[in-house]
This record gives sequence, C-alpha cells and structure tokens, in this order.
Amino acid sequence: MDADSGTERRFSDLDRESDLIASNLASLAVGRGSRIATLMSNSLRHVEVFFAARKLGASLVPLNFALKRESIQSQIGRTSPKIVVDDILDLGIRSETLVKKGSGEEGRPAHVVTAAVDDEAFVLFTGGSTGLPKGAVVHEGSVVWNAANTVLSWGFTQEDVAYVPFPLYHIGGWNIFLIPLLFVGGKTVVASKFEESTTIRALDDFHVTRFVGVPTMLYRLVSHSEFEKHDLSRVIFGCGGGALGKDVAAKFISRNYRIFQGYGATETGPNNFYISPERYREKVGSVGKPMLFVEAKLSDEGELLLRGPHVFKGYLPGEEASATCFDKDGFFRTGDLFTIDAAGDFTFAGRKKDMIKTGGENVYSVEVEEAINRLPFVADSAVVGVPHKEWGEMVVAFVILREGKEGVSQEKVREELKRTLPSFKVPKDVVFVRSIPKSEIGKVQKQVLRENYEKGVH
Repeated sequence: MDADSGTERRFSDLDRESDLIASNLASLAVGRGSRIATLMSNSLRHVEVFFAARKLGASLVPLNFALKRESIQSQIGRTSPKIVVDDILDLGIRSETLVKKGSGEEGRPAHVVTAAVDDEAFVLFTGGSTGLPKGAVVHEGSVVWNAANTVLSWGFTQEDVAYVPFPLYHIGGWNIFLIPLLFVGGKTVVASKFEESTTIRALDDFHVTRFVGVPTMLYRLVSHSEFEKHDLSRVIFGCGGGALGKDVAAKFISRNYRIFQGYGATETGPNNFYISPERYREKVGSVGKPMLFVEAKLSDEGELLLRGPHVFKGYLPGEEASATCFDKDGFFRTGDLFTIDAAGDFTFAGRKKDMIKTGGENVYSVEVEEAINRLPFVADSAVVGVPHKEWGEMVVAFVILREGKEGVSQEKVREELKRTLPSFKVPKDVVFVRSIPKSEIGKVQKQVLRENYEKGVH
C-alpha cells in the first residue's frame, strides 16, 4: 500500500505490473547481468521496477536523489547501468514510460530468467559519513536469507502489517520489512518520508503490527504530542541503525508497548540478532542472540564478526575496502564493537573507529553519550575523539541543551558527569551546538564533527 495516496496493490497486481515493466525494459536491451539505476521516491512503482528487473536477471541500483548532482553522476559512472530511471533530476527516462502498453505487451515477458542465489540483486551505496560511499553488491541469496531469518525470528504471518519509513535507496527500505512480508503474504505500507505526526496516525489507522526506526525516529515519536493520543499497543517496535537511548526505551515501556533493539548493516542483511520485547525489558540495550542462520563472534579487540548466507559478497570492483572487509575465515568485519554477557547476549559498545584511546585508556563514545543524555538539561549529544599531543586523543562532547536551559555551563556538564563516570571518560571539552549533523536516516556523522572541531567551526 502507498501511505500517501492510499493506493493498494495485491500480489497479483505486483506480478502483472512488473511483467509489463519487464517487457518494456527488455525492449531497451535490459537483460541478465544488466543494472538499472533509479532516482525515484518511495512508491509502489519503485517496487514494481525492482521485481521487473529481477524477472530479467537484472539488478537495481537505487540512488539517493538528495545527494549533490555530481555525487549522483559519479555513482552512475561507477555502476555503469544499462539505463537510468529518473523521476527526480531528469538524468534518464521517467518511470511512467515503463508502464505504457503496446501491442502484445500485456502478457508475461518472454525474457524471464530464473535467478540464482549468487546473482546480483542490488548495488546499494553505504552512507559514506566517513568518506566516499562504498557500493555494496548485494546478491539474491542475501535478500532471501535475510527474509528467512526475519520471518523466523520475528514470527511473521500473513496477518502482519509493517510501516516502512526508510527510503528505498537504503537497505532498510527493502529488507525491513517489505520483502520479508512478501514471503508470508503480509502487508506493507510504504511511506514517502518519515514525519512524526503522520507516522503515529498511520500506525493507528493502518493497524500496523511492526515498525522499525532509527533512534532519531523513535525519539521524535515519543516526544510528539500525538504519541499519547493513540493506542499503539498492537505495534511491535524495533530500533536499528544505532543504539536506542535508555530514556527513550523507557517511554515505550512505561506505556506497556513492546520494543527491542536490533542490529545490522547494508552488508549483512541487515537483520542479524533478535531479542524478544519481554527479555529486552530486563536487558535494555542488548540486541540478544544471533538469528538462526547467523554466525557471530568477537575479535580479540571486541569487533563484531559475522558470517552466513545473508552476508553480501563484497563491494564494487576496485574499492579498497573489498580487500579487508572479510577475515581469513570469511567473517565480515563490521567495524562495530560489542560485548557478550554470561547469557550469550550481545550488546553494542560503539564503533571501532569511535573507541577513543586517551592516555592509554579506552573510552567507548556510546557510554559517555548515554551518561550525558541522562542529564536533565540535555536534549541530545555526540561524543568523538580528536587528536591530542599529550593524551593521544581527547574526549570531546557536542551537546544540545533543552529549551530554557541555555545558561548551563561547560563546567556544569563536566561536574555532573564526574558523579557517574571515571575522570578519564569525562569530556575534556564540551561544545554546545544547536544541531548535530546526521545522515538522511538519522545516523550521527561523527567525521563531520571531528573535522569541524579541528577547523574551529562549531
């Protein structure tokens, strides 16, 4: 279903419409091994284009149309698509041309191929918050096994309804939970964008049972006045794309809503762990245990390593990351640090590159952020390490104060933190800001913060 227009498509409609699009794509010489780049908003037609591509053995390269034009053109050049379907910037043909009927085009296309599990299904560009976005080549098997893991762990049935707030140029738009619900005959409501009040009303109006958002989305939901006006007890909420703040989780739990923390990445599905909402209440912050077909372990330094049929095969040819993203046993190096407790539950500790080494001590930025965010006068924060000639790195906090608390001093923040943190974890510098740079799905862009700090731009 399209959340904005209310347009609905049954599975038979999806099959018929994607047949028509596949016929028109075939007439443009799209076939097995071709790539189709798309610059399209979240829509049912975007979904139809994907399935049409797969019927021909082609793959989809959904591009972020919010990027600068030169960045988009660079990504088109790196992927060499057969065609570009563009409803936004006029860099290719419009999608409406792919649904025009001609003589003999209304039946099933003659060029349908049988997909193999190793066939390329997507090329998805990672966020690129720390440099040039990497093109992850996601194969058919990754999509299928992610769906299997999700259906089995979440217990999906045809009665489930998911609301999808993630853009379709992001792995979450497809795999949380559009494609998994197609496997079981469930219903997906595709939203063109995330907006707090619209989302809250949609969760109620469409009788949604499953919703996953990044921490920023969930924070905005519970902070909106509409949140208290609706009964959302039928929804199972999940958090991905970062650690959910304990205060935010507590607001869901206080209303007796079911919520839990997940973990994943473009390269790994993205669903890898599961903890039931009931167990999460007892272990807020944990992502639980690996899903049935996921192998997980920690390196000597605590980096999470993942292996399984859901993990992608690698990046685009020529990308430096391809040579180092897997260890000698075929485990994907996530770049994220985790801990495992006695019960075998995994808990996110921070990004490997965000572990701050100061004066010989290790400081996890997420731990400091949680301490800062618990302060009653703080609305949000981000913690980074910046080079320092004496300590190696210095802990620096960027803090957004709550409205009406603008008079709070840097020293006040530091003094309050000393009550709960050892001195080496207390930020040496506290920078008050009005906003924290985040990606389009709400991930904090810490490299931007580091660079701005070193330039003296706050």
